[in-house]
Amino acid sequence: MLGVGVINQTDPFPYTMISVDGAPVGGMMAKSPDMGPMPTVWIVYFSVDDADSTDAKAESLGGKIMVPPMDTPVGRFAGIVDPQGAIFSVIKLNQAMP
Repeated sequence: MLGVGVINQTDPFPYTMISVDGAPVGGMMAKSPDMGPMPTVWIVYFSVDDADSTDAKAESLGGKIMVPPMDTPVGRFAGIVDPQGAIFSVIKLNQAMP
C-alpha cells in the first residue's frame, strides 16, 4: 500500500535492504560477535567516486577507520569516525541508484 519493500541478502553477510517504490532508501543488519561492544546505531552513507581514496583522505584529516574499504554486493564501502566522534560510511556504488 505504501510502496515499502524489503530485499533480504545473505552474501557476504545477512543484510536487509529497505526500499520505497523500488528505490533503496536504507538497510539493516544484526550485530555480529566480531563487532565487539559496538552500540546499536543508525549510520548514514555518502556516495563517493572512490571509497579507498575517500577513506585515506578522512584518515589524513584526523578521522579513524572503523571498517577498512571492502567490497559488498552493492559496492565498495568504508566505515569512518570523524575527529568529533561522528560515525558515517562512504560507498562507491556498483551501479547508480534510482
